Amino acid sequence: MGVRNRKTPSLQKQTRENSPKDSKDKNSDFESSVDEYILPWHSFVALGIFVSVYVKCTSASIPTGDAGDFIISAHHFGVAHPPGYPLYVSLGHLWMRVFPFGSPAYKLNFLTSIIGGVAAFILYITTYRLTGFAPSAVLASSAFAFSHLTWFHSIGAEIFALNNLFCGLLLYWVIKFHRASVERRAWVAMEASFISGLSMCNQHTSILYIGVIGLWMFISLIRDQAITGRQFMQTGVAFFLGLLPYIQLPLSAYFYNSPCTWGNHKTLSGVITHITREEYGSFRLIAHDRTTDFSDNIWLFISDMVHELGIPTALFFVFCLLTFRRFSSVKTIVYVYTGALMLYTAFFCKQANIDLTSAIFVGILERFWMQTNLVISVLGGCGLWTFYSLLVKRYPNLERNIYMILSIGSVLFGARQAINNFSSCDMSNNNMMELYGRNILDGLPPNSVLLLSGDVASYSTRYLRYCTGYREDVDVIDEAMMSYSWFKETHQHSFSHFIFPYNRTFYAWYTKLARSRGQDYDTFDYKDLFDVHFQAGIPVYVFDLMDKTDEAKDKEWQDHYEVEQDDFVQEVRRKDHPQTLDTLLEKMESRKATYTRQLCDKSLYPERSWERSIAEKFCSRQLLIAPINAGLQSIPDVYGQGHLLIENRPAIIRIFKILRRAQETLTFKDGNGNDELVLGQSDYYNLGVVSWMLFKNYKRTDELLEAHKYGRVTVEQWTLFLEKSSDVEPKKQITEQIIKTLLEGVPDLLTNKDYELQF
Repeated sequence: MGVRNRKTPSLQKQTRENSPKDSKDKNSDFESSVDEYILPWHSFVALGIFVSVYVKCTSASIPTGDAGDFIISAHHFGVAHPPGYPLYVSLGHLWMRVFPFGSPAYKLNFLTSIIGGVAAFILYITTYRLTGFAPSAVLASSAFAFSHLTWFHSIGAEIFALNNLFCGLLLYWVIKFHRASVERRAWVAMEASFISGLSMCNQHTSILYIGVIGLWMFISLIRDQAITGRQFMQTGVAFFLGLLPYIQLPLSAYFYNSPCTWGNHKTLSGVITHITREEYGSFRLIAHDRTTDFSDNIWLFISDMVHELGIPTALFFVFCLLTFRRFSSVKTIVYVYTGALMLYTAFFCKQANIDLTSAIFVGILERFWMQTNLVISVLGGCGLWTFYSLLVKRYPNLERNIYMILSIGSVLFGARQAINNFSSCDMSNNNMMELYGRNILDGLPPNSVLLLSGDVASYSTRYLRYCTGYREDVDVIDEAMMSYSWFKETHQHSFSHFIFPYNRTFYAWYTKLARSRGQDYDTFDYKDLFDVHFQAGIPVYVFDLMDKTDEAKDKEWQDHYEVEQDDFVQEVRRKDHPQTLDTLLEKMESRKATYTRQLCDKSLYPERSWERSIAEKFCSRQLLIAPINAGLQSIPDVYGQGHLLIENRPAIIRIFKILRRAQETLTFKDGNGNDELVLGQSDYYNLGVVSWMLFKNYKRTDELLEAHKYGRVTVEQWTLFLEKSSDVEPKKQITEQIIKTLLEGVPDLLTNKDYELQF
């Protein structure tokens, strides 16, 4: 080989070949000096770093995404959304019983951080076992573990960290199988089969790796006549033993009364429906028939991989694919890894029916690229080793220098990954979801019913209600669950106030249509639901719901009911029981919402994050009750005509004070200690409208000083509106005309100190 035998890892330092026959091959790249049962000391240093960093950044409360569902399920030993994730839920349930610190959310977040750190450790030792080259292990594990995508989803209660761990174990067992003696391969295959079964109890996407790896192992065993019929059966049994955690589904149904379980698992068909994700759409990310663009998904995958893992990792990954065939010790393993990677990527790009025009949906899709990034990281580490090996072959006298340069470079790269992503992944002070849920629940009167839609709102409020006991007087109902036939049987025991209309089973928009045709599906619609609760005197509130009912064509309720913004939620009211203006203003003045920069400033969060979506919605919901807001859209013209509120000075002043208070509440300190207002264009517009009304009102009574004070506020607010506005005519044209009229009428309006309004 022309390479000296020395302690520095090189071509000669590697684990043994895949069989005794291969190990005797004179063309073998190197012989083993690494015992597969002995882990190098530096791998434990890496383990300590990964676990410590992840634990330091562990989310303080309920994270976004599906984390709330997993926390609720683990806390009550319930069943999460399809396919149930029984292994993660069961581990979480046990951990919550023995770990004494923190809230239910923090407990599961902490466990996930440990799992995530161990997954990064598995990746480290996999790369080291593949190459025998420590810098490769450092590069691969740090590129993956400290990428924003992996890091962020390894510190909150999500199943991705456990999936990373199992996929890493499968990659490790490929090496173990390939380099085992013929006599031991059948046993190694059984171990891999058991790991595969366990992985299928967590995330089904691992089946795409299992299929490639299992087929390769089976062909190798048959080719080498290394497995008997009995051993083949034992391998199958090992896989089914790995699936045993799925007994959690019927156990939960029969012996636990989880308030938020998904599905009815007292029957075999119910269990199978859940495991196969039939209610979500098997082999699809979401349950609709949106078509996918393969090329767009491929491009997203490539750009995301380079962004997350870094250009060096991507380049060494390509270098590995170009050079691995020169090294018989890794050639077969890289072929298997590449086959699994290609199958997963092709399948996912074809089946991922996600709307790529939505940033939040792209963020959902990106989470599933962690499984590909894991393989690419290992192959990137292998590429660094082949690069090193080829350099050493050409410059054998520089081996030590090359090794030192690559070692330092890999460590610096890992440090750079960690430093770049630390601030965006440190969730140790993030309680945004909990604050969000509290703001929803705080707007409800005692003993009321809340119907809501959307994962963020549903998980945050149900977590607070059913895991922490917050607002136990409120029944929280998820609209998605309410539309399944199992809803009544599995959830009615947890409700105190919610009434199933006419003792029917579940919600369906087509209820009235079916009845008109003489059909009865044991369903109810929103009118039925609102009727029975109104008759019983139980207040009903909704959140992010009515737009969806419009799409579902359930509109009969609109003939009798309307929804009015009431704090952060909407109250369902009968149209023949309207509220007065004073009642609406009293509600606005008694707002209970808790404003924080964490909740309101979308600039703090990445574009594709749930946190950014929450921040965008939060402030806009808080500033006005819907009827007032709708009224303000009818802007008075230059002459002050055409608005019902224009003559009601006391009411306008109350609205003005409410909006000014909102602006003061939404003013936070920026990074330099300066005041910064977090508002959208409509907020400046509304205050400008109210100021303009007061200007006209005072001017009519010749109170010119007060009129000019409000005129100045009008100019200031609408100038800010125009700076932020993307609106077209006529709103923009009218505001510009009014500003021009005010400044022409009072040239010193913005400079005269007498016209400053003292708040």
